[in-house]
Amino acid sequence: MASSVISPVCNSTPLKTPFTSTTKSSSLASTPKPSQLFLRGKRNHSFKVSCKVSNGDENKTVEANSVDRRNVLLGLGGLYGASNVVPLASATPIPAPTTSCSKTGATIKPGVPVPYSCCPPPLKIDPKDIPYYKFPTGSKLRIRPASHAVDEEYMAKYNLAITKMKELDVTDPDDPRGFTAQAKIHCAYCNGAYTVAGKELQIHFSWLFFPFHRWYLYFYERILGSLINDPTFGLPYWNWDHPKGMRLPHMFDQPNVYPDLYDPRRNQEHRGSVIMDLGHFGQDVKGTDLQMMSNNLTLMYRQMITNSPCPQLFFGKPYCTEVGPKPGQGAIENIPHTPVHIWVGSKPNENNCKNGEDMGNFYSAGKDPAFYSHHANVDRMWTIWKTLGGKRKDINKPDYLNTEFFFYDEKKNPYLVKVRDCLDNKKMGYDFQAMPTPWRNFKPLKKSKSKVNARSVQSATQTFPIAKIDKPITFSIKRETSGRTQQEKDAKEEMLTFLELNIDQRKHIRFDVFINADANSNWHELDRAEFAGSYTALPHVHSDPTKPHVAPVAKFQLAITELLEEIGLEDEDDIVVTLVPKTGGEFVAIKSVVITLEAC
Repeated sequence: MASSVISPVCNSTPLKTPFTSTTKSSSLASTPKPSQLFLRGKRNHSFKVSCKVSNGDENKTVEANSVDRRNVLLGLGGLYGASNVVPLASATPIPAPTTSCSKTGATIKPGVPVPYSCCPPPLKIDPKDIPYYKFPTGSKLRIRPASHAVDEEYMAKYNLAITKMKELDVTDPDDPRGFTAQAKIHCAYCNGAYTVAGKELQIHFSWLFFPFHRWYLYFYERILGSLINDPTFGLPYWNWDHPKGMRLPHMFDQPNVYPDLYDPRRNQEHRGSVIMDLGHFGQDVKGTDLQMMSNNLTLMYRQMITNSPCPQLFFGKPYCTEVGPKPGQGAIENIPHTPVHIWVGSKPNENNCKNGEDMGNFYSAGKDPAFYSHHANVDRMWTIWKTLGGKRKDINKPDYLNTEFFFYDEKKNPYLVKVRDCLDNKKMGYDFQAMPTPWRNFKPLKKSKSKVNARSVQSATQTFPIAKIDKPITFSIKRETSGRTQQEKDAKEEMLTFLELNIDQRKHIRFDVFINADANSNWHELDRAEFAGSYTALPHVHSDPTKPHVAPVAKFQLAITELLEEIGLEDEDDIVVTLVPKTGGEFVAIKSVVITLEAC
């Protein structure tokens, strides 16, 4: 059987087409950086949201300078810095990076380039002649099966498809269907190979996260099916949201039976029957299997329901030229998407890997077949989320719907695709095997026997600012209003708002947030109504090593409307909050914490 030619050694305007060029784009003309304005205290009134927004009719747009700037920074668990908002009045859609792919531009971290080119194979036609993709007609619906439910015949078929994909690396390294070429797609879009308007193109940390990966898997799946002459082949989804799927899928852990589904650069301590941690951020939590499963179901409930009541919190923030990359990630990208990557990737210095290879780093994630099953379930979350009711609907803004990507199909033909064409997975020709979603009914139970006395602890104004979170920190905080009606709750979400964080970008960081929790609580038990959510940050240092490692995060917020109902605090004027460090808390400084009401 052929193996990948990627070395296992670890030393190492709407969006349009990321075509192949070996030159790096020049940077934008120098202007005062928004981050500098932020540090000078000019971070409010002159800034305008620059992406266009829709008034419900995608053909009619209004300039977003009429939108409260708070709504752009509204987010969950990402880096929502002031440097991502610029003082421009009108939107410029991200232009096509037709000449922006640099063979040496992708970096793993400052001063460490990706040891190979992430650029796609050279085009054989003029970029302007690339057509828009049209879905095949009359095809049978492909069904993506749950990873834990597949049989040996399916595993063998999947292994054969990957084997044939890897063989293309040997017979024709420029074949865009090859395993290496497909893995490089993620690297190119995520690690700085492309630039757009002088800025790094990054499909994570914004509303592009879900549609990009959906299109990516769509073509990957069709290529695999074509290679084994089975147009009905569907990628397995790793259903980590179900207790039976909360382990590394068996098909990926049999090196002697299915060698091409196995990746030796995974964390060897997480193989076999080890229950995963959907909140994993570099350190294993010790607990029983039952407690780990319960924690995972609680995280799923919080992220899919409590913390994702509307599109902006689920998908992430708008991404256009003026805003630039990484405006803010959505709930699912934050947790469980990123923790699963880290949980699978190698431990530091294990197998000579220093950067979490393969799954634990964007540049190398596509080298692990488990990556595609992981993202198949992330994709499934998008489909499921829209069935949960309320405001949970797709984004209808033109700057989102008209965003474009570039892929090769199963016949090696290049195509442009639009976000608007991937909103319905069934129209794309695939669906998911039905599986229970127990987290839907896993609303956490209240464990605190009584209300914690707000007068017994310091207030937020007395507690903050703080320079680090090296131990649990408890404080009381005053609400804007109490006893809100259902109509008021529907109009505005109550948000626990952390202002002006400073974090060390070189570190894994996670701290958990609890409301009305007893001081003697077991902080590893997340299956409680008092658990509000987590702040997380991956190491992500700018490619310029001269820039400071400590970066400001303008705002981090958690939706708490439903949570206050669950624990009976709707009528309280003050509530008690506890911050619990899990990883890297000593590298987090917070200026202040308040409660705000935000249009969602």
